[in-house]
Amino acid sequence: MIAIVGAAGQMTSITALALAETATDHRLRLLDINTTEMRRLYAHLPTSRAETLGLDLGIEADLRASLAGAALVIHGAGPFHKTAAPVRAMCLELGIDYLDIDDDVESTLEAIALDAPAKAAGVALYVGHGASPGFTNMLALDLLRRFDEPRTVEVAWTVGDEGKTELGRAVAEHTMHIGAGPCLTWRDGHAVTRESYGSSQVFPMGQNLGDYRLYESAHPEPVTLPWSFRQLREASCWGGLHPQANNGLLRGLAVAQTQGRLTMDEACGFLQAVLHDEFGTLKGWRAAFGGMLSQIRRGENDWSNLRQTLWNAARGVHGPMLSGMAARVAGRRNGLDLALVRQCVARQPAGFADSMARITGLSAAAFALMVLLGPKQSGFKPPESWADPDQFYQLCAALGGHPDQPVVGPIMEAFKS
Repeated sequence: MIAIVGAAGQMTSITALALAETATDHRLRLLDINTTEMRRLYAHLPTSRAETLGLDLGIEADLRASLAGAALVIHGAGPFHKTAAPVRAMCLELGIDYLDIDDDVESTLEAIALDAPAKAAGVALYVGHGASPGFTNMLALDLLRRFDEPRTVEVAWTVGDEGKTELGRAVAEHTMHIGAGPCLTWRDGHAVTRESYGSSQVFPMGQNLGDYRLYESAHPEPVTLPWSFRQLREASCWGGLHPQANNGLLRGLAVAQTQGRLTMDEACGFLQAVLHDEFGTLKGWRAAFGGMLSQIRRGENDWSNLRQTLWNAARGVHGPMLSGMAARVAGRRNGLDLALVRQCVARQPAGFADSMARITGLSAAAFALMVLLGPKQSGFKPPESWADPDQFYQLCAALGGHPDQPVVGPIMEAFKS
C-alpha cells in the first residue's frame, strides 16, 4: 500500500492519478484534511485499489494509524518547513520509506540530520523529489557524471503564466519565502547565506524562453548537491517567473512581508487573488508596484514589458505558458575547462510540461516508481544520490503521455577555454 499525504493538492493529486495507472500492484491510501477535494480525486481512481481518509497532521495518533502498513509514504502537503517533521518522524517510528517534494531549505537540513537515525532504522528518506528540487537534480547529475573534476553546478527553473490559477496557500507561502529572506548557497567550498532574489543573471533556459533573467533562489539543491558531491566548489539555484515583471511583483510583496508592511496572510492573499484574475488590495499593489519599479531601476526589466504585463492583467489576458528547467555544470574534462548545459523540453501538446504542478506531480510519480522497483535503500536520499537520470527521463515521458518524445534536449557545450 502507498500512503499519499496531501493527496488532494494540486501537485500530489497528479502523482496519485499517475500511480493509480502504473503502480498496479499497490493500493493507494489518500490522506488529506480537505475531504471534499479528496472525494473529487477519488472519483477518478479505480475504487478497488484506492481508499480515502481525512487526516490532520497535528493529531499524532491519527497520523500513526493512517500510515501504518504502508510500503511507501509520499508526502505532498506543504509548506514543508511546517509539515515534513511529523511525517518523517512517524515513518522512522513505523519503519516505512518516505518520499516528498520538499522545496524548503530548512526542512531539507532537518532531513540531513536524520541520515544516521534513518540508516539505523533501515528507512530511506527520499527528500526533494518533484520538479525543483527533483528534476533539476537529475539534470545536474546527468552533467556532473560527464566531468573528471566538476567544480560548479547551477540549476534553474522558470514558472510561466498558467492562466487563471487557483493557487494553494502552501504554494503561495513558499513563493513568499523565496522572494526575500535568507538563501543558503554554496561558495568556495562552504555554505554561505545570501539574500533570496537579491541577485540575478541571464540563464540559458532554451525553448521559447531563450536566455532569460533569473534570480538566486532559496531552494534545497545548493544544500543537497554539495552533500552528494563533496568536491564541488559552488552550487546555486536560479529561479523566476514569466513574464519578467512578475518577478518584480513577487520581490515587492516578499520584501514588504519581511519588513512587516504586509502580513503573510495579506501577501499570500494578494498573490492568490492576482493569479485568479482578481484585483487584489491597494496595499498589496503598493508593495508589488514598488518591486516592479525597483526591477526597472536595476535594469532587469523595461517599461514596455511592464506596461504590457499590467495591461494584460487588467484585461485578464494570458499569454503562452513559457516555463522550463535547466542545469549548467562547469569543470574539467579530458584536461579542458568547459561547461555543459541541459534543458527540459517543453513540447506542444505539452503532456509532461503542461504546468509546473504537472511537472512536479509526474516527477514525483516517476521517482516513486523507481523506489518501488529498485533495491532497498536507507538514510537521507536526495535524488542525485541514488536515481538514474535516463530511467527517470523515460518514466517522465511515459507518464506525460509522450513515451516516444524525450523530456530533455541534447547536452550543449556552453564554453571552452
